[in-house]
Amino acid sequence: MGNFKDAPTRENLMQELTSTWSRFETYVTNLSESQRTRLKDAGGWSVKDHVMHVAVWEHAAFAMLEGKSKREELDITVEIWEQDDDPINAVLYERHKDMPWEDVLKTLKENHARMVTKINALTADDLQLPHSHYQPTSTQETPIIKWIHWDTVHHYDEHLTWIKVIVESQD
Repeated sequence: MGNFKDAPTRENLMQELTSTWSRFETYVTNLSESQRTRLKDAGGWSVKDHVMHVAVWEHAAFAMLEGKSKREELDITVEIWEQDDDPINAVLYERHKDMPWEDVLKTLKENHARMVTKINALTADDLQLPHSHYQPTSTQETPIIKWIHWDTVHHYDEHLTWIKVIVESQD
């Protein structure tokens, strides 16, 4: 989880979350309709598909903090969940690929706002509790803050990089 040895501090997480979110949201909202929907990457995903992917996984991270199963919250079968990420993401892509941009953007912003509200309600000590505290069936002892960082900060940056490749491919 993440590119750091130790769990980030609450303050560090919030600073990174704010800056990476701002970069991500600003970039995708300033794209043209054609850039968001017509251009595709090698896997056939548009910018809109990447944005929805980020929104869906942020929703799953929020559910995790609420003690809910990510798999159940995403409505993914056990068989698919037990595979790697690609089959899971393929199901999510198929489910949302026809969603209009306005709905994708609304979902992204709503899910992000809920996540930020949830993180702000947690104390620094809460964020250092192990994953297993929030997911009782888990044996993971990694602090939950690392999972949050991965599902937000890392995910925004990762997908922004891929989105920029799609947009720059039109040049």
